[in-house]
Amino acid sequence: MDAYKPRPKELATEYLEAYILDNNLKAHDRLPSERELSQMWNMNRITLRNAISSLETAGRLYSVQGRGTMVAPRFVRTLQNLESFTKYASGYNAKAETRLLSFSTVECDKHLAQRFRRMLGERLYRISRLRIIDEVPIMIETAFIPCDLAPGLEEHDLVKGSLFAILENTYGLILDHGEEKASITAVNAEEAEYLNIPSDSPAFWIVSTTKDPDNVVVEYCRTVARVDAVEMTSLLRWDYGGGADHE
Repeated sequence: MDAYKPRPKELATEYLEAYILDNNLKAHDRLPSERELSQMWNMNRITLRNAISSLETAGRLYSVQGRGTMVAPRFVRTLQNLESFTKYASGYNAKAETRLLSFSTVECDKHLAQRFRRMLGERLYRISRLRIIDEVPIMIETAFIPCDLAPGLEEHDLVKGSLFAILENTYGLILDHGEEKASITAVNAEEAEYLNIPSDSPAFWIVSTTKDPDNVVVEYCRTVARVDAVEMTSLLRWDYGGGADHE
């Protein structure tokens, strides 16, 4: 059987993505010219241009006339890393903005009562915020927090401040573990307007539950995120003591 050989465009795409990683390129860093890259990899320029166009469509790269091709801003969400949006942005020298879309209190319905293990009708804060990186709206987060865990939360700045930091520093709530599930959905008209994408565009649908050391649910969050601006990653670790047999 002949060994599998990737198509030229697929190979060029892999080379481009590897170059970005190997050289630790950040948002808005410029790639070498097409001529330099094609010479570096002994690759046809048309093939390389097609790969660049594909990564531009995927939101990984963007081009500016007269300046070349740059790395597009993306929010990398590592599923095992419980980190606030504010902390993430500061670590990557990205310009992060938050817009508060709504803040209200709601009663636990059957679904929320099950999530929080609380009685029907108990009060929850409902906080909906638009997250923006380098002037690109990337996701809408809607968080639910029991009112009795953080009384007076509405008095705090949830635009410039970190919600996790407020919960920890003001209310002594330590968020140290949880669960998160990600799937694909389509944005509705309102979400599309906030995210500046066409209605019915594909998006990540992320549901997370965050708990304190006593396993009490502190936050339940629903997130709609642009697939062209958010990258979902996961860390793989080999369990040497697990006895698994892999070939």
